[in-house]
Amino acid sequence: MNDVRSMKAPAVLMILLLSSVAFGAEPDFYIDFSTCQNIFGALKLIEQPLITDKGDPVLNACNRKGNRITCRLHFDEGKQGHKGNIGEYKVTLDSPPLLHYQLIEGNEYIAVNTVERAAVMASLIVHEYVVGSKVCHGVFLTAYEFKKLREMKKGNP
Repeated sequence: MNDVRSMKAPAVLMILLLSSVAFGAEPDFYIDFSTCQNIFGALKLIEQPLITDKGDPVLNACNRKGNRITCRLHFDEGKQGHKGNIGEYKVTLDSPPLLHYQLIEGNEYIAVNTVERAAVMASLIVHEYVVGSKVCHGVFLTAYEFKKLREMKKGNP
């Protein structure tokens, strides 16, 4: 399971792997949140007050300095998330293999198990007449693993 060749790369990851987009500073790690689900509650008394739908996948390219993590968020087709394309986080738990961090504004939490290569993100979404949550599951990749996967996609084993 930890073998880079066995990891699945969904559309958002493949677009980035095959493109020549430079991140500037090399990210320390990546998280490909490819499976997401949204659930919203309407602030109205209606027949169907809860709505669920598929959430947009997102690839996080992250750099860590001490207890701060900054991530560039890459959505399909260059979309922008509800908080933009940059996330600023603070580390809340660093006890290997677990790494937990939350958005500085506190409305998003990410938990990573670096041994299992798994990550979960939970975001609170608040609009005028709707309150909800987006939960995503994804794969954790070190910069080295991401680079190797990119080379494999380009045909350079």
